[in-house]
Amino acid sequence: MAVRARRCNRAVAQPALVGLWLGAFLIGCGAQSPAPETTPQSTAAPAAAPAPPGPAAQQSAAPTTAAAPRDIDPRRVSFKDAVAAGMIFLEPPTDTQKLLGAGVTNAGKSIGVLYEKISAPGGLWDQAVLLTPAGKKLACTATIATDLGVIKINLLPDAAPAQVRNFVALARAGYYDGLRFDRTVRRDFADAKGTLFECLQGGCPEGTWDSAYGSIGYWIVPELSESAVHEEGTVGAWHEEVVADEEATGEEALETAACKFYITLSKAPFMDGNYTVFGKVTQGLEVARTILMKPVRQDEEYRPVQPVVIRSVTIETREE
Repeated sequence: MAVRARRCNRAVAQPALVGLWLGAFLIGCGAQSPAPETTPQSTAAPAAAPAPPGPAAQQSAAPTTAAAPRDIDPRRVSFKDAVAAGMIFLEPPTDTQKLLGAGVTNAGKSIGVLYEKISAPGGLWDQAVLLTPAGKKLACTATIATDLGVIKINLLPDAAPAQVRNFVALARAGYYDGLRFDRTVRRDFADAKGTLFECLQGGCPEGTWDSAYGSIGYWIVPELSESAVHEEGTVGAWHEEVVADEEATGEEALETAACKFYITLSKAPFMDGNYTVFGKVTQGLEVARTILMKPVRQDEEYRPVQPVVIRSVTIETREE
């Protein structure tokens, strides 16, 4: 499915854009004054000075590493830790007026409002902790309503806690409502058996399924597992594709998953260990297959002539 990838923009957004979209997230992230050094009172190794209360207490801790440590329970991972390092930015498409300039998704939702709803302290990300107040695990189901029927997905927070929380937060923000299944793939896989690869993909913010655009201002860290096998009904986070003659590396491509998702309708061994799997279809495979079989355009590979619209995505939780 030769959609050519583009090298991801690694730069942080310009201050003006950051102020516009990410102001609430970046408040308080400035550098702090270093804690005063303590003078050793003997030739023995000095004891650590007691930390003052408040934010300054963090200054006496050991130096932070490039990647902040995750919470003890991965289901409590913070938005900051779940976002790929250096990838908090708004990524404009080639024509900046299409998405960033207009400031809305293809479904007419404000990018800035969506970002704030999810990332702000106490927002939808923080509310998507899939644990009870007592710390018991919650099972989570997503129901995708379309004009052709309903697809139900069992989400897998133990396998991909960050991506599940992201999907839950996006769904509760109404991000997917009005977007489409933008790409339907049916092709022979390149093996001796001529295996047919079938995949349904949706949730592109721009509505074009451009391989390089799938974010409303952040990327989620990859959560890969060699034990995650792609078969009929596997649900995962789509990231940028890479071809041999492009500059983007495989590692960079893995860090470009956020809003777009896929449902495989066949076995796809080449995807095992290369994509974040976060769910499994439990009902509505026939609906997904009906969407897959809709006519595609002759001039644009795998693009449906009349894409099926996602009317809503609702989330239900229960104690395991």
